[in-house]
Amino acid sequence: MSVLKVTDSVECYRQAALSAHVRMLAGRGGDDVSTEFANARILEALEPTQSDVLLDIGCGDGCLLRMAEGRVGRSVGVVPTVEEKSKLLASYPSLTVLVGLAQKLPVDSDSASLIVCNSVLLLLKSEENVLAALSEIVRVARPGAKIWLGEIPSVDEYPYFKNYRGTSVMGLLWHQLTNRGFYTFLSTGKQVCRSLLGKETLVLSAGEIYYETPEKFMGLAQKCGMQPKAHFKYVRKDRRGNLIESPFRHNYVFTR
Repeated sequence: MSVLKVTDSVECYRQAALSAHVRMLAGRGGDDVSTEFANARILEALEPTQSDVLLDIGCGDGCLLRMAEGRVGRSVGVVPTVEEKSKLLASYPSLTVLVGLAQKLPVDSDSASLIVCNSVLLLLKSEENVLAALSEIVRVARPGAKIWLGEIPSVDEYPYFKNYRGTSVMGLLWHQLTNRGFYTFLSTGKQVCRSLLGKETLVLSAGEIYYETPEKFMGLAQKCGMQPKAHFKYVRKDRRGNLIESPFRHNYVFTR
């Protein structure tokens, strides 16, 4: 049976790098529309110029780096695994991609004027890890740098969205049946069967997420040396072009 049981999101992304298409690295289920919309909003907020050096921490499928080409002087992406870097460069060899964690960035101090860390901090699980990442972001930021920290939930989203959190196949099936309905249960059952036949890998994660209220999160960022400029609800675009506001996630803009 090909089942990967993880408690660390890094391993989930390492597995995503083995998928057929690089867009799976974005963590949005291959939804190009949502990914491009999110990155367009980031660039609009940061107002890049040719004098800027852009650092994208957790750069996913490289979408933001590619959209910023010609708009910044230099751009660098960071991913947590060698597998992701290899996948990215195989598709987009012109990108500059480094391997490292948000808590220990492989980047020189005072080197970036635009810093993006979108849909990453929530995966760090604890306030301790988030504080380490925020301190690293401040370290690599130039004085006056603009910093985007995005998609940070104010509550634990898993119960609200009825997402399964665990590493038991039977637990997953029971959860889908009792929380998502019979058709979702059948679809998940087919996925389990494909994994039994070795046709795909079923990834089961028991990982927690980090969440914090906007007031406390901005306080933590200020403690690390950032100055808040704006915060607002995360909005995504679906494949039909509808804009959907998240009930819990917020985006933040800071300066150093």
